[in-house]
Amino acid sequence: MNELLSALAAAFPDFIDAETPDPSGPMVPASQHIAFATFLKERGFTRDVTVVGSHWPAADEDSVGEYEVGTVLRQPQPGSFPFMWRVRIAMTDTVPTLFPLFAGADLQEREQFDLVGVQFGDHPDLRRLMLPEDWEGHPLHKDYAIDTPHAPWR
Repeated sequence: MNELLSALAAAFPDFIDAETPDPSGPMVPASQHIAFATFLKERGFTRDVTVVGSHWPAADEDSVGEYEVGTVLRQPQPGSFPFMWRVRIAMTDTVPTLFPLFAGADLQEREQFDLVGVQFGDHPDLRRLMLPEDWEGHPLHKDYAIDTPHAPWR
């Protein structure tokens, strides 16, 4: 892990600190998301474990709120460790899709789009995955009303 952090710090010195790594993973600018994932893939991190989005509502009426997207990759051999990083964007921006690098990102990014509302730029098929196409809003938004009426589900 120390070798990986040193290599990452050398390649991405603006946002990687090998001496005091953040336990929840580094915060990577959206503009470096693809380069960061490519760097890890070239070092054997070929398993896309998960993509998780979170909604952060606007702190005041002058801001739009943010999304934070965490991505976890893993090497496919026994004893390997997962590596996670995060991207934070304004709700009006997009996170570049990792689908061209990892086919497993397809459904995970669609799920985050559907439930949280994260837009993944250049995703080839970004549409709802779990909810009907005519569903309004994103139920995992922190400001989504829990009592929003909807048709009964089985």
